[in-house]
Amino acid sequence: MDFGIVDGHCHIFPPLAGASGFPDVATHRLHQQRAMHMHGNQPYRRLRDHALVTERMLWNPDDPSEAGRATDVTFSPDRHGRVGWEKDGERYYVQFLPPYMTDLSAPAETIVAQMDYAGIATSILQNDHIYGNLAEDFAAAGRAYPGRFIGLAQVEEAFAWRDDQIAALHRQVSQLGMAGLYFTTTGMFRSGFTPLHDDRAYDPFWREVEKLDLPVWWVQSARSPVGDYADEMRCMANISERFPGLRHVLVHGVPTSVFADEADRIALPDILTSLLKGGRVWSELLYPIAWGGRHEYPYPKARVHFRQLFDAFGPDRFVWGSDMPNVERYCTYRQSLTYAWNHFEFLDDAARRKIFRENALSLFHRPPILGA
Repeated sequence: MDFGIVDGHCHIFPPLAGASGFPDVATHRLHQQRAMHMHGNQPYRRLRDHALVTERMLWNPDDPSEAGRATDVTFSPDRHGRVGWEKDGERYYVQFLPPYMTDLSAPAETIVAQMDYAGIATSILQNDHIYGNLAEDFAAAGRAYPGRFIGLAQVEEAFAWRDDQIAALHRQVSQLGMAGLYFTTTGMFRSGFTPLHDDRAYDPFWREVEKLDLPVWWVQSARSPVGDYADEMRCMANISERFPGLRHVLVHGVPTSVFADEADRIALPDILTSLLKGGRVWSELLYPIAWGGRHEYPYPKARVHFRQLFDAFGPDRFVWGSDMPNVERYCTYRQSLTYAWNHFEFLDDAARRKIFRENALSLFHRPPILGA
């Protein structure tokens, strides 16, 4: 390879047990408990015998608001990659991170060493509440490792339209150097998903994001009061129509398994096809984090699925990402690159350069690389 690869989806974070940029530990735990209720890739297990548990005991499934939080469990991050809780004298856990992550932290120095070993030049740091509110950490990482990181801002999505959240966004961009926005629709649980993010009440927020010229990295859950994935795309389309200067990235990529038949033929909803062909929406190329628990490296079905997307939309719509360090619960960082780099033989050199570097950098219209 004759160019510096950009990882479009990476994380650094302090130990998950702390406040990590929230006003207090309790608020951080609230977001973490909701995230583990929504998490589906890794199963719940009972600690004493590691047996699988099917009961979803962390949240009332009929109440997506903050009030639905289960209060008969004692929730806390554990060690060795586990996030756990106690209920009725039993301890349960999710193996959310790789077991080598003793204190559930991913320091910048460790991630840089991993990037060096895997051959990654620059990583885009995504900022989910489960890890904390981390723009300060991202800025510090940029100062310590110039040129290695691009940081994304985050606000409390449920209240993004408020003046305090708009001010927080401005501070993260103007003072801390964040070059994009990470927006997860799951964060709207704090308001009970009222209003939704495409409501006119959110217009002051999206207007500021457009003025700041920030690309938006979107996390969609496909199972929330917003609706299914097509419904979420319609919400995003409504925002895009009112604020045409925005650029949008689908975090975790198009969920091709949802739209594939028994022969792995993919039929996407019309709204998603329209968005991807419209020139303002990109998708991550990121299969191992979702598929690694069910398929073996090098994930040959991913090749079949992505080939159809590539044939439909070409090389300009995709940004490679790893979801490091989470992905190492399934495969190595290097393998999260090589399953596509080495095994998608339909990618020529020009396509590789776009997907593994140029498309990501083209999303940013302000100087993106921290400390450079």
